[in-house]
Amino acid sequence: MDRVSVFARRRRIKNLEEWTLYAILTEAFFLALSPSVASTAVVFGVITWFLRSRIDTKYKIRSLPFDVPVAIFLLIGAASVFLSSARSLELIYNYFSLVGIYGLTYLIVGQTIRTPAQIRYVAQALGASAILVVLWGFFQFVFGVDVADVKWTDPEAFPELKKRIFSTLENPNVLAGYLDVIICLALGLLTKAKRRLQKIILIAAIILLAACLTMTYSRGAFITIAIVFAVYGLLKDWRILILFAAVTGVIAFSDTNFVNRILSAFTMGDSSEGVRVGLWVSTSAMISDHPFAGIGWGAYQFVYPQYNYYIADPNVIIYHAHNLYLNFAAEIGIVGALAFFWYFFGTMFISFGVSEHGAEKRLTEHLDKIISSSKFLQELSDLISERLADFSDRFLNLFGRKKSPKTKKVRRSNVLHHEEMNFSEHTLKKFADEEKIAAVENISVAGENISAKIIKLDDEPKDKEPLVDWNDVTDIDDKNFLEGLRLGIGLAFLSMALNGFTDHLLFNIPSSMLMWLLGALGAAIHLQGDGAFEKNNFTGDD
Repeated sequence: MDRVSVFARRRRIKNLEEWTLYAILTEAFFLALSPSVASTAVVFGVITWFLRSRIDTKYKIRSLPFDVPVAIFLLIGAASVFLSSARSLELIYNYFSLVGIYGLTYLIVGQTIRTPAQIRYVAQALGASAILVVLWGFFQFVFGVDVADVKWTDPEAFPELKKRIFSTLENPNVLAGYLDVIICLALGLLTKAKRRLQKIILIAAIILLAACLTMTYSRGAFITIAIVFAVYGLLKDWRILILFAAVTGVIAFSDTNFVNRILSAFTMGDSSEGVRVGLWVSTSAMISDHPFAGIGWGAYQFVYPQYNYYIADPNVIIYHAHNLYLNFAAEIGIVGALAFFWYFFGTMFISFGVSEHGAEKRLTEHLDKIISSSKFLQELSDLISERLADFSDRFLNLFGRKKSPKTKKVRRSNVLHHEEMNFSEHTLKKFADEEKIAAVENISVAGENISAKIIKLDDEPKDKEPLVDWNDVTDIDDKNFLEGLRLGIGLAFLSMALNGFTDHLLFNIPSSMLMWLLGALGAAIHLQGDGAFEKNNFTGDD
C-alpha cells in the first residue's frame, strides 16, 4: 500500500470516529429537546461506528461490565413481544423502535467514549441542553400553564394550584425526574470541585434546578431528591445537608402551595395516590398470571382492561403501572426484569465505587455456582458461549480488512521568538525614574547600540486581573472531573430507583435514552479505573 493510500485511510478513520462522537453529542443535547432528532443521531452514529470498525485494523470491541445482563434483557424483551397475547405489528414496532434506540445508545456510547476529553464533551452537551430545558420551564411558569387543560392535579384537593410546568418533556412528573438526574450530576461535580468559582456556579445551578423542580409540583421527585441529599449529607458531607435545608427553606417560605402539595404525599388525600395503589394491585395480578414471559413489552395499555379492577371509566387508557419495578416484571417477566435491574443497580454500584467489594462479581459467582452444579446447565452454558463467540466473530468480520503500515508521528518542536526594542532618550529617562527598573544600559549588538532594561523579578509588574477568570471556571483535572461525574451518575441512578417506586419514568423516551447514555458513561469511567482508558485528548487516535 503506497503512502498516499495510508494517509487517506487514516483520514477516513479519523473522520468516521469524529462523526460518531458528534452523533453522540447530538443525542446528548437533543434527547430532552427533540427525541426524534436524538434518535436520528443515534442511527447515524451506529452507521459511522460500524464503518470505522471495518476499516480500522487497530480498533477493538471492548467488553463493558454489564454486557451480559443487557443482552439478556434485550433478548427476553424481544421474546416477550412475540409470545404476548396482545402481539401485533404495533407492539413489534414499539419494541424495535424504542428498545432498539436504547440498546444502540448503550452500544455506541460504550464503544466510542474512550478518553476523559470525550466524556467532558458529553457532559457539556447534557449541561447545555439542561440550561435550555430550565429556561423554557421558567418561561412557562411566568406566562402560565393551566393545569385544568391537562388535569395534572386534583382540583378538589388542591384548588389553588393552577400551574405545573413540563418544559420540553410532555409531563411535569417526567420533567421532575429529569431534573432530579441533572441535580445529581451537578452535586457529584460539586463534591470534587476545587476552585471557588466552580463551586459557586455549581451551587447556583443546583438552586435554579431546584426552583424549576418546585414549579413541577411533583411530590415523588422532590422527596426523592431530599432523600438523595440526606443520604449523601449524612454519609459523606454534612454541608450538603445545610445547602439542601437552605434551598428548601427558601422554597417553603415563597410557595405555601408547594408545601401543602408535599405534605399531601403522606396523607393519601389525593385521588392520584388511590389510583396508583389500584394500578399496583392490578399489575401484581398480571405478574402472577404471566411470571415468565410477561404480558409483552409495551403491552400494558392493551392488557390492563382485563385487570381493570379499580378505575371505573373504561375509556381511560392506562399506559404503565406507575411503578418501575412492577412494570418491568409485568411486561417482560421476572427473569427479564432481574436482568434489567442487574444492569441498573450494578451501574449504580460501580458508579459509587463499590465494585471492588464485588457487588456485581458476587452475583456472577452465584450464577457460576448454579450453572456448575448441573452438568446439563454447564454444557448448555458452554454451547451458548461458543455460539455467541462464533457469531460475534463472524459479525465483526463481514468484510476483510487489510493492515495498514505503522506511521511515525512527527511532533513539532517548540520555537522561541525573541524581540529586541530600542528606547528613546525620553523613555530611558522614564525607565530610570521607576523603582522597578534595576538598570538601564546601552548594549552593543552587531555594531549598533540598543537600549535594554533589567527588571527585578520579585517586583515584576502584573497585568490587571480580569473580573472573571474563565480558567477558574473550566479548569478541572481529569481525575477530579471523572470522580465527580461518576459519583453524579451513581446518585442519578439512585434518584431513578427511588422515583421508580411511585412512577415508571423510563416509560418516557428521553428519560430512557438518558439512563442508557449515563449507564454507558459510567461503564467507561469504570474502565478508566481499571487502566483500560486511553489518555488521548480527543478521539483516542495514536
